[in-house]
Amino acid sequence: MDANDALARLFEVSDEIRAAVVFERGEPIASTLPDDEAASIAQIADAMLAYATTLRKQVAVTQLRAVTPDGDVYVLRRGEQGVVAVAVSESLAGLVQHDLRTVLASLPRARRKAVATA
Repeated sequence: MDANDALARLFEVSDEIRAAVVFERGEPIASTLPDDEAASIAQIADAMLAYATTLRKQVAVTQLRAVTPDGDVYVLRRGEQGVVAVAVSESLAGLVQHDLRTVLASLPRARRKAVATA
């Protein structure tokens, strides 16, 4: 399943998610938002996970949740791929995280960038 199909399926099963971006290495690969917003959000989500990992020396952080009065933000990563979603306020964290893990699991593995050798 490609990333656009995964997002379409996400919105079929989740009443709590309002927007989502699938990203790879900080670049959006599918989104329910305009391209410029998706690019900004993907970069921020990737940076949030990277920063959180610096705070946890023994493990890589693979998920975050931010709670605000206007809604909840979830970021999950599997390898170099991730998904960030905005959900309704007081969303059911376990259910939303499960739905986002399902999105990541349905994606083909990230493509490695070719490295030139001299």
